[in-house]
Amino acid sequence: MPAEVILPKQNPNDDAAEVLRWLVADGDQVSAGDDLVEVESTKAVTVIESPGPGYLRRLAAEGDVVPTGAPIALLFPSLDELAATATAPDPGETAAAVTGPRFSAEGLRELRRLDLSADLFQGRGLITGAMVRRTAAELTHAGPAVRRTPIGPAKQTEIARLHAGGAALASALTVAFGADALDRAPAEGDVSPLPLALIIHALAGALTEFPGLNARFAGDHVEQYTDINVGVAVDAGHGLRVPVIKHADRLGPEQITLDLLDLLAAYHDRGLHADDVAGATVTVSDLSGQNILQFQPRINQDQTLAVGVGADSSLPGRPMTLTAVFDHRVSSGRAVADFLTRVRARLLED
Repeated sequence: MPAEVILPKQNPNDDAAEVLRWLVADGDQVSAGDDLVEVESTKAVTVIESPGPGYLRRLAAEGDVVPTGAPIALLFPSLDELAATATAPDPGETAAAVTGPRFSAEGLRELRRLDLSADLFQGRGLITGAMVRRTAAELTHAGPAVRRTPIGPAKQTEIARLHAGGAALASALTVAFGADALDRAPAEGDVSPLPLALIIHALAGALTEFPGLNARFAGDHVEQYTDINVGVAVDAGHGLRVPVIKHADRLGPEQITLDLLDLLAAYHDRGLHADDVAGATVTVSDLSGQNILQFQPRINQDQTLAVGVGADSSLPGRPMTLTAVFDHRVSSGRAVADFLTRVRARLLED
């Protein structure tokens, strides 16, 4: 039974590495610790050593981009066992031997530039740069159905003045409350709602009353989304991702909690699929666990509203804040103030 030579992860943010140069030939006998192959990640060129003795069979050719954790070679204990197997694959056949997606050199560069996960390309053969760019565009523009509404003359004049005067198109408002309000949330069955799930539940409910914030600016008109899908910004070692709670206004806090836990587990396992990160109509960023009391998140493309959740448990009363950053071309400070007040009221009511 041959032993596998696995491509190790050199950098926490690397999903793959390129095979630069084999240092031993197919069929060569190697010992534990012998240099086998040079591979290139985002940070450096690394030499992979043999994990043990044996006779080498390559599974990846020079120039291949291989997912981390995949085998790039086999070590057979004897020449007889090596000879009993099929001849070594040529470079065009390595996709079957190496598990996971394979990238061209340009494809890997685009994957890193656009900060996409290699998991999005499972089962698609050799991935080129054009394929990566096309997938990124699909994710950017994928979204729920919209309802077109015209921009009134007064708002058009305001937008023109904002552009002409160089004023900021994004504004922010903040409300505060005590974190103990979230501690009192009752559990249904075996599920205790997460504080973030309670906030998403209140936020989605308030958006049904303020649909103008669940929208995007489209030049001469505004497009209001017909679904309320809440994206949750996550950056915990595998790059920034925004998994989405679909139809959040139709879910209770317990189901939102379960959906959040599933999406976070998929993030840590690098198992998020394209559909998991597509279609957000608003985005929530939560830094409350890091004792960041207040911050202003960035509004994502094709959205009007982003909400930052802050807290500082070291302060008396354990204050929490909700900061809404909004596109002034779509809404107004008065409307967002009423919206935030309604979100806070829903949290305290719950």
